[in-house]
Amino acid sequence: MTDPTLPLPAFYAAWAPAFVLMKVAAPSSPAELVIAAGGFDWPVVTMALAAIGVVAARPLSKKGVPPLSLAMNILVTVVMLIVAQLWVVESRPGMLFAFVVALGLGFTGYSLIELLGEELKSYLKRLFAALPIPSLKAGKATPAAPTDTAEDTPQ
Repeated sequence: MTDPTLPLPAFYAAWAPAFVLMKVAAPSSPAELVIAAGGFDWPVVTMALAAIGVVAARPLSKKGVPPLSLAMNILVTVVMLIVAQLWVVESRPGMLFAFVVALGLGFTGYSLIELLGEELKSYLKRLFAALPIPSLKAGKATPAAPTDTAEDTPQ
C-alpha cells in the first residue's frame, strides 16, 4: 500500500519506468477500418460514406431537359460511384471530408456528365455532317469517267 504522504520526487521515481515503457495507443475511429485485398487497403467505412454521398446527391442535382432515361441515370450513377471510390482509395480522406466531397461530386458531377454527353453528341453530329461522304441515293447513278481506248485515239 502506498503512503499518502509520499513526496512527489519519490512518486515520480516509482512511476517513471512505467511511463517510459508504456505505449501510447492512438484513438481508433471507424475510418481506420481497412480490409486488405487485391494488394490494396480498402477503407470500407469511408468508401461507404462516399457512395452514400454520391447516391444522396442524385435527387438534389439539376435535371436535364429532357430528363435522362433510367438506363442513362444508372450509367451516370455508376460512373460517379467509380470516380468517388477510386478517389477514396487513392487519397484516403477523412470520413466527413469524403462524404462532403462525394455529395459535391454527385451534385455537380451528374450535371457535368449530362452536359458532356450532350456536347459530345452535338460534336459528333457536326463532325459527320461535315465529312465529304458521297450520297448513295437509289436510281441516280453517277456517270463513269471516260476511258481511253484504242478505238478513240487517232492514228
